[in-house]
Amino acid sequence: MRNGGDMTRTKIAICGALLGAFILGASFMAYSSAQEEPAQSTAPKQQVSTSFTGLEEEEIGAIIREYLMENPEVIIEAVNAYSERERLAEAARTRENALANVDALLNPEFGFVAGKNPAKAKVAVIEMFDYHCGFCKRATPLIKEITEKDADVKMIFRELPILREESDYAAEVSLAARDQGKFLDLHFAMMDAKGVLTKERIHEIAEKNGIDVAKLDRVARLPKVENAIVNTRIIADEIGINGTPAFIVAAIDGSYVEVVTGFRPDELLEKIDAAKAASK
Repeated sequence: MRNGGDMTRTKIAICGALLGAFILGASFMAYSSAQEEPAQSTAPKQQVSTSFTGLEEEEIGAIIREYLMENPEVIIEAVNAYSERERLAEAARTRENALANVDALLNPEFGFVAGKNPAKAKVAVIEMFDYHCGFCKRATPLIKEITEKDADVKMIFRELPILREESDYAAEVSLAARDQGKFLDLHFAMMDAKGVLTKERIHEIAEKNGIDVAKLDRVARLPKVENAIVNTRIIADEIGINGTPAFIVAAIDGSYVEVVTGFRPDELLEKIDAAKAASK
């Protein structure tokens, strides 16, 4: 049987480990709180009781404090490890949700499909964008190149107006331009435009591209246009996309799906190559 001193030391060791984990967790929560607002309300925290005396708890606290003062990198390592696990878990959830919505994203009723040879493409790149998004505009030359030159890839353009009120009308008329066979003309022209795209500016741009503005405005108010935008918003929410641009790269045969948020050209091209390889 262990004597009283051994039992106390064992208790200190066990509680030290538990309290150490608690301190690391508290440190991470403090760090996280500084980065973002709470996502939901939480239940009141419960007091954790131990069977240790006040003196023993003071000893344990002193031991832990001394260790962390001498090894502060332990806290940083724990925070980094936890953050990486959360990042990987979130990426996995995003990928699973994207996979579940691929068929819906490929539906031409709710967007526009383009490419050098869409019918024989092995890979689909779905872009969610806003016409007032600076990074979407920066991505446009690359997207245009892929659309025009890569026969293995088809682009699916999905309107996700989220940045300002004027973005809504820009998205509506963009989809309406499909009826005149002018989606890409108007899309790239508006992406090239600088400043706020007011209704008047959009009409000017449309006229310069040979578009019937009266018909464009009339079609933009049809339910099919609103339904397309709503559909994209619902899918974006289900995947976890809350910004633009966002790209879903998918092999047509379902063997590969990845999501790239923001404009990261090297990563986007890497994912496209990976999807091509997976579909062989």
